[in-house]
Amino acid sequence: MKALLVMDIQTGYLGKYDETLVERINQRIEEAFEQKEIIIYVKNAKKLRGGVKIDDLEKDLFIRSSYILTKGTASVFSNEKLEQILKKNQVTELEIIGIDGNSCVASSALDASRRGYQVTMPCEYIGVKNSERFEARKALLAEQGIVLK
Repeated sequence: MKALLVMDIQTGYLGKYDETLVERINQRIEEAFEQKEIIIYVKNAKKLRGGVKIDDLEKDLFIRSSYILTKGTASVFSNEKLEQILKKNQVTELEIIGIDGNSCVASSALDASRRGYQVTMPCEYIGVKNSERFEARKALLAEQGIVLK
C-alpha cells in the first residue's frame, strides 16, 4: 500500500515558494484520492518563546483524509502516530511532497528510508527556498535509495 505525505502546507509558510505549488499539490492529492492511497497531512509546530504555534493548513489545500498529524522536529517520524497509521494500513511505500525539500521533506524521506519504506520525492510537488542546496541534497537522498522524480 502506498501513502502520500503532504508536508507543512500551512498558512504563513508559502510566501517564499512558487505560487502554483498548492495547485500542483492539489492535483497530486486528487490523484492519490482517486487511487485510494492513504493521504496524511503534516503540520509543523513552531517553538516560540511563549510556547508552541501551529498554523492551520492552507485554506486552498484539498483535504481528502482525516489523517492530520503535527510534528515538533523536521521529521514527521517524531510523531509516533505516523508509524501506527502506516502499520495499520500496511503501507510499504511513501511519496513525500510539500515544503521544504531541503529540510522537513528531506528529513522525513531519510527517516522513512532508514525504516525500510520505499520512498519517492516527486520534485514538481516539492517547494524549495534554496535550489542550489537542494541539488546537492538530491545526491545524498539518492545515495540512501530515495527516488527523486
